Amino acid sequence: MSQEEPAGSFFLASPQADDRLQRPSQSTEDTPTPTWIAHCDGGAWPNPGTMALGAVLTSPDGVVRQLSQRLAGSGCNNEAEWRATVAVIAFALKHGARGLHLHTDSTQVRDHLSQPDSPALPPALQTWVDEARSLASGLNHFSVQWVPRHRNAQADALARQALELPPKAVQTPHPRARRKR
Repeated sequence: MSQEEPAGSFFLASPQADDRLQRPSQSTEDTPTPTWIAHCDGGAWPNPGTMALGAVLTSPDGVVRQLSQRLAGSGCNNEAEWRATVAVIAFALKHGARGLHLHTDSTQVRDHLSQPDSPALPPALQTWVDEARSLASGLNHFSVQWVPRHRNAQADALARQALELPPKAVQTPHPRARRKR
């Protein structure tokens, strides 16, 4: 990471733009901030409809905590994704996290948390974007990475459980499957 980046800014972690986005550490210490790992997902059924979130938070020493919660009110899947993001960042802070690497299958969450100059979303969503950014600013280190849905299955299952939906059959790509170019 570049030491010349202003605190609070985001930048691509690699020149290959591999969807891992990071903010420089605000810590002045030379020792790295222990990083917690979070996977979160939100869903609405039907869409729009009843919303729920699921999240898995793993501490640096391997303690795993889970969230599965039906949310008040009704909304769309994007609002549920944002509410899941806010909930897991708040949950991490509550448990003492100072560094957090967030995995999400929402490109909207990834893009708006990694690019402070992203265009504003509709007010109902922008409120959650602002809340997520505010919470993340309380961490010494924060990064967000988009992951395909099949790599976010546990968080998805927790969200579906809160909606009282059956688990999804997860299909992982075959290792020899060719990607279309």
